[in-house]
Amino acid sequence: MDKTSAGGRRGEPSAARTGGGNLSRFTDLAGTRLYRDNAFAVTGLPTNAQGRAVRQHRQRLEARLAVESVRPADPDSPVTGDYRKDEVRAAFEEFQDPRRRLVDELLWRWGAPLGCGCPDSVHEEHDEAVRFHALALEAEAGRGHATTDGRDLLWQGAASCWGPLLERPEFRRHIAHRIEELDDPRLGDHSVDDFLAALPGLLVSPFRELATDPDFRPRLAQVCARWAEQAAFSGLFTELFEDAVEEAVQKITDGLRSVNDKKDAKHFRDAVRVVRKEVLPAFDRFGDLRAYVAEWRHDDVAHIVAVGVGNLAVAMLGYYQFHRPTAAEKKTVVELAERAYEIAPERHVKAFKDNWDVIYEWSAGVVHTRTAPDSTDRAWPGCVVAILAISVLVVLWQEYGWEAAWGGFLGVGMVALVVQKLTRWYARIRMYRGRRRYR
Repeated sequence: MDKTSAGGRRGEPSAARTGGGNLSRFTDLAGTRLYRDNAFAVTGLPTNAQGRAVRQHRQRLEARLAVESVRPADPDSPVTGDYRKDEVRAAFEEFQDPRRRLVDELLWRWGAPLGCGCPDSVHEEHDEAVRFHALALEAEAGRGHATTDGRDLLWQGAASCWGPLLERPEFRRHIAHRIEELDDPRLGDHSVDDFLAALPGLLVSPFRELATDPDFRPRLAQVCARWAEQAAFSGLFTELFEDAVEEAVQKITDGLRSVNDKKDAKHFRDAVRVVRKEVLPAFDRFGDLRAYVAEWRHDDVAHIVAVGVGNLAVAMLGYYQFHRPTAAEKKTVVELAERAYEIAPERHVKAFKDNWDVIYEWSAGVVHTRTAPDSTDRAWPGCVVAILAISVLVVLWQEYGWEAAWGGFLGVGMVALVVQKLTRWYARIRMYRGRRRYR
């Protein structure tokens, strides 16, 4: 698995600067062992230790590891567990190259300011960021007793600390001071910006590995959203979530195609089932990834879903103009229209709201005023029939007697019934034609 970045291009150093012993430490530390493999965590040295202090500490540890198989982590370290002899020896080698050492410094506790000129708050915020981040990774690895909510709070705390800290000019000045203090020609080829550009990608690199963990994956989008809110990390998660986004969009597309086929075949119950079981859950998953999807693409997908669901509601409304629906079927049509309105992007929302209003009134037995026939349209057939009936009955009674008049009365009644049916049919046709299909 490629662990060189967390999924974006912003915040990454150039290949020339990260390869072959320059700033390659950013690549080596990337992943969930970001803090556990830190040279200062492994050796127990403070981040300002240099020269003789490093050599003396190494000699003491070598003597201790000659009789003990492991070195336990420091009691106050956010990283728990033991380190093997080979891990300790490898960590000391990182002190040989100041370019690699400085990366480890940035990711371990600084303590109180000593000669760097930083305000106390900068070191305090930095050490809190390290503590939260390291504890979160330890908890996800099963080392610790944090609950799921507790782990989410640790992730949130790490993002809230690292994000603002990376934007502070005092943080930049601290790195510049350390480059000057280490005073090594190998650092002369690098600027503060090289370290600052690569650091955000390194900090979010554990999420690439965590994304493959089935226990963590359901929380991945929510946890990463806290990081994506910070300017320093924005844009770093697009590639990480690209597969998940494509998977959700494909399920939405397949589901809507099935819904449309079933709708055209008037298999409305099956179409509704696909909407509820496949399309809407896939769209909800897509919505969880909204922080990592371009706004235009989210609106496009939302519009496609709203159109598919809304057109199903309109088709069912047309069908039920001629087939008496049950209360549950009416409710389903209303729910579909409402869901389409809720999903529709802002620029398309009015058409969906209008249809939802009409469908709701239809379900309640009220004819919508915008599409219902005028009162005069409904009244004139009845008036004409009544006048004709009275005239015919009078003539028949005068000319042929009451038997003929009675027969004529029954005939006119049948005509009136037919006219009434035709009038209702005409009203339904006008109402349905007033509903527009979405495009």
